[in-house]
Amino acid sequence: MRNKLWRSFWGIFFLAAAALVVVNQMGILSYKIGFWAIVGTIIFALGLIDSVINRRITEGVFSIAFLLMVYAKPLHIERLVPWTILLAAVLISIGLGIIFRNRFHTVVYANKKIKDFRNKRESISDNIFTDTVSNEKGSHVVVDQTLSDTSRYIHSKELETIEVNGKLGDINLYLDDAQAAGDTVVMDLNVTMTELNIYVPLSWQVKDNLGQTFGNIQIEGTSNGGGPTLIIQGRASMSDIDVRYI
Repeated sequence: MRNKLWRSFWGIFFLAAAALVVVNQMGILSYKIGFWAIVGTIIFALGLIDSVINRRITEGVFSIAFLLMVYAKPLHIERLVPWTILLAAVLISIGLGIIFRNRFHTVVYANKKIKDFRNKRESISDNIFTDTVSNEKGSHVVVDQTLSDTSRYIHSKELETIEVNGKLGDINLYLDDAQAAGDTVVMDLNVTMTELNIYVPLSWQVKDNLGQTFGNIQIEGTSNGGGPTLIIQGRASMSDIDVRYI
């Protein structure tokens, strides 16, 4: 399913690129795009898409910066090209890298000293900021998490539904001590750029009804049967969902 989605996406992308070339040559666009501008647009757009999918701040910021330089004339920002835009891209990349330290991956370092400094800063931060941990006992569990990590231990003896809303976070859900109220437990997801780990008892079955956009769901292990069915549904965009039997 995921490979088919990828093929469809890239097929549509290159069809759109071909349409851009044809429309530009026909003079339909109000601004005439040169050949090298089209090539640059395709290359930097690919870089931007890859950065979003793989959560790389530096690559994404500089892809946008180069796209701005390609279209500086129609955007009336010629006086910012190239050094102002490049300097702004460097500063934005550093700032976002600090804010979203655990969510994205920076890929460019100016020199070894900057890399060593970042490693020291991360070591200090790891001792200050820790995951939030909480226990849930109700039949209807709601998890709302944005820009942070959390671990939820669900001890409900009559569990019916779980709602997970997450953006740019890491979420761990432990269901090994939970008991279902009936034959099914419904987990409704609304997650974007989130890593979600779900730990379920061996007796539970898992049914995947999830709608995914550039996402991935993996089930590790096999149920031995006899327990309720966990139905995973909703939406997951650019997120990794791992279900693990314990």
